Amino acid sequence: MPALNLISRVPKQLITTVTFTGAAGLGAIGTVAIATVTGRVLLQYVYSFCSTLLTGASATIAFGTANNTGGLIAATTATDIDANEFWTDTTPEVEVTVALIERVVSANLILTVATANVTAGVLEFGMLWTPMSANGNMG
Repeated sequence: MPALNLISRVPKQLITTVTFTGAAGLGAIGTVAIATVTGRVLLQYVYSFCSTLLTGASATIAFGTANNTGGLIAATTATDIDANEFWTDTTPEVEVTVALIERVVSANLILTVATANVTAGVLEFGMLWTPMSANGNMG
């Protein structure tokens, strides 16, 4: 396998915003796409910031992949994620938190919504990533 060239090792940034409505793919029980991953990538730093309070009865959300739904953030009650909080673990925090760091991923990143629909709210995901394989990419 060819080695990765120096240019490909420069970290890249991806920011994804999800506006929940309760519709399929936007908060209905099931999944919400966050990023498409090919090959293997190193997530150097990841954060999730709530800019608008999440609503939805007893809904829970987890952040990970299809085969490891809570691989990045375990299932959290959606209504516990308030505006101006960072969501990086099951206890969202205001203004300052530790980012998720150094996670290697080889599958699409998704949110898994369970128990009830997330009917409103906005989460922003910021990721600094680097390819770890010749075909490593994220978008």
